[in-house]
Amino acid sequence: MIGPLSLMARAQSYIDVEAERAAQRTGSEVAGEVTGAPSNTSSTSTPVSPYGSQPAQSYPATSYGLNSAPAAPVSSAPVSAGATGGVGAGGQNLGNLFYQIQQLQQEVMRLNGKVEEQANELRKLKEQSLERYVDLDKRLSGAGTTAPGLAPAPAPSASTAPSGAAAIAGSSAVEQPGEGESYRAAYALVRGQQFNDAITAFQKFLRDYPDGKYAANAHYWLGELFLVVQPQDLEASRQSFTLLLDQYPDNNKAPDAMYKLGKVYFLKGNRERSREYMDRVISEYGSSGSSAVKLARDFITENY
Repeated sequence: MIGPLSLMARAQSYIDVEAERAAQRTGSEVAGEVTGAPSNTSSTSTPVSPYGSQPAQSYPATSYGLNSAPAAPVSSAPVSAGATGGVGAGGQNLGNLFYQIQQLQQEVMRLNGKVEEQANELRKLKEQSLERYVDLDKRLSGAGTTAPGLAPAPAPSASTAPSGAAAIAGSSAVEQPGEGESYRAAYALVRGQQFNDAITAFQKFLRDYPDGKYAANAHYWLGELFLVVQPQDLEASRQSFTLLLDQYPDNNKAPDAMYKLGKVYFLKGNRERSREYMDRVISEYGSSGSSAVKLARDFITENY
């Protein structure tokens, strides 16, 4: 009996010692996990006693037949301010783009209006040029063998003949050498619609032949040309027509010059003076058959 009891005591003693060692090892491992310190127990240490405390274990989530893969974790992180702010910034950019498109559309409409206005002005200028050319053709058809653009000067009567230089230039002035060629060259520029060059040519003609046979015609065409060029020179046109009427009152260009002078004053904003010249055309040349009379009547009907 002593033998078995002694063996049992030794076995119980061995079990107690091993249990104490296992408890110490388990406590050191737990302390290492908490503090991050490495455990003193080597990989070859004695296995953990099944009777000691065991660490918690994590197991994969199961779907119980619905799906073999674990469910994705739901993030609880809040949406950043930049993510929500991007929507607002994009909306603002779209608003700015829409506003710029509206501005461009308005600018295109304004430019279209300018183009229409300029086209209308160009059409009026072409109509005026056609009116002058039609009148020119009428004068040319009755001019006989005279120079292009020139009408024969009327014979002066004893009661209405002008005196001095006006009489010589307006009625019986003799063509000076080279005068006809110089005038025809300037007039050809008018027919070719080279208006600026024509102005220069007629101004030179008047410097070379101030009392020439065609001086009155040169003043008349200068008055016309200053109305055609862009920009118009209304004052220069007024001076040219006024010189013609003052120096050559009996010239066949006088009715047309008076009508044109009335139009110049109208363009300058002086409606009263314009009406005065239109009335003078009708009263002074009403029985002459001049085309300026009808033009003056039509102008009054349209503007007064």
